[in-house]
Amino acid sequence: MRSLLAPLLAATLALGCRATLQNDLSENEADQVLVALHGQGIGAAKEPAGGTGEARYTVTVSPEEVAPALEILRAEGLPRDDAPGLNEVFGEGGLVPTATEERARYVAALSGELSRSLRAIDGVIDARVHVALPDRRRIALDEDAPRPRASVLLKYRGAPPYEEEAVRALVAGAVQGMEPTDVAVVGVEASPAPERREANLVNLGPVTVTRGSSTALKAILGGALGLHLVLALLLVLAWRRRNAPPEPADEAAAP
Repeated sequence: MRSLLAPLLAATLALGCRATLQNDLSENEADQVLVALHGQGIGAAKEPAGGTGEARYTVTVSPEEVAPALEILRAEGLPRDDAPGLNEVFGEGGLVPTATEERARYVAALSGELSRSLRAIDGVIDARVHVALPDRRRIALDEDAPRPRASVLLKYRGAPPYEEEAVRALVAGAVQGMEPTDVAVVGVEASPAPERREANLVNLGPVTVTRGSSTALKAILGGALGLHLVLALLLVLAWRRRNAPPEPADEAAAP
């Protein structure tokens, strides 16, 4: 009987497995991926990735939905590689940085904070800000220091969802000595969004699931039914053995 149970359990586990789509994501990144995939009718799931430190997550889908899911994430630019902000850069411990290192960390943190602010604009898919601060230590006292400059790259879909004057004012207001005219704004239109997929639902008895999840559910239900049948067979065999009539004793040999 064990020879029957082992293949049944192995087949159930193999059919019910899910494919890892993205790994080692923050909760916010995982949620963004889930929203994008669910909006296209793909049944994705978020699972804890384990480990110590900050909570990380894994996003899984059914194996047959890996290709369309990757195409959707590529079109949406997900997961985004967020630039570190002030908390991430200056919250790290370590040795006392040099003046050059401190300046580089400040520029990186400032660029990250501005990028996050611009991503908050409705319709902006991604944003990058590059800030160039003059090194005043290398400027003679009798020379005029050049003003800081910045370049902004905005990725959007459809009509531009921003006004360049407002973007310049936002960036210039965050950098001391910068004027709005010192900010260059470049907009890039993203490729069209993938056509919205139908939910593609199927009914399994009273349960309605996506087609991608139906295989796993069928495997689970089939495995459960198979186990019940095996257990029922074992009970029948045990009952018959217990209630079987005793074998007649051999007649004594004639003298």
